[in-house]
Amino acid sequence: MKIGAHIWIGKGLVKAVDDAISLGCDCFQIFLQNPRSWKRTKRSDNEVMNFIGKVKENNLSPVVVHMPYILNLASPEKKIAKMSQVLLEYELLESERLKADYYVIHPGSHKGAGVEAGIKNLTGNIKPFVHSSVKILVENTAGQGDMLGGRWEEFGYLFESIGTTIGICFDTAHAFQAGYDIRDAQVISNILEEIKKYSASIMLVHANDSVSVLGSHLDRHQHIGRGYLGRKTFELLIKNKYFGALPFIIETPKVNIEADRRNLKILRVLGIKYGKV
Repeated sequence: MKIGAHIWIGKGLVKAVDDAISLGCDCFQIFLQNPRSWKRTKRSDNEVMNFIGKVKENNLSPVVVHMPYILNLASPEKKIAKMSQVLLEYELLESERLKADYYVIHPGSHKGAGVEAGIKNLTGNIKPFVHSSVKILVENTAGQGDMLGGRWEEFGYLFESIGTTIGICFDTAHAFQAGYDIRDAQVISNILEEIKKYSASIMLVHANDSVSVLGSHLDRHQHIGRGYLGRKTFELLIKNKYFGALPFIIETPKVNIEADRRNLKILRVLGIKYGKV
């Protein structure tokens, strides 16, 4: 397994790589720019090449890009859906430029149109981009409000339509908040069996503890071992033959770099215990 963190890019791409190295990351995740803005600024070729060079020199892999929060690829509103597609295309091209491996998307909100309509919108809106050299991973959610992706069966149409050209990013906190009690090893096995029905693959883990209780549908992340999942849940996941071979990236609260270091250490100690790192 590989272990990494979501890294802020406020001081530039190269500084983000330096921070990942400082934390002892094997892999890392970034936003490309402000995740709450539609505005984008083109990066210089020099910054891009320096980023690629430093990533390669330090054997960091996978490099993961997370979509901006403002995209809603499941929207029934044509204007929002089109704006989301345009920004997604820009982001994927920029991710290709950075030689990123994965691009994580949230499935979006159906805005009251219903789950079936939302999933069909999502599927149609990402279909033109699934052959990007950067593999799209769709993330499960806490299932809050009109948000899609709280239940695995909601993804059925998406995977049947697009197949293995996309993958799954499994968020531990979101699964728990959506009602899957992954503190139980059998529930973890059941999830893998359910996903297998759709010929889909989990390719990345967002390793987050949960501030909110089982089935709360409240998306709130906590430091590893300090929430309702507890350290034992991450031990179960790392012990698991399938999950224990995947990259784990933390999205825990950004208190300071030492908080990231503590969270990563817990995962690494567990990885060493079970011979996964």
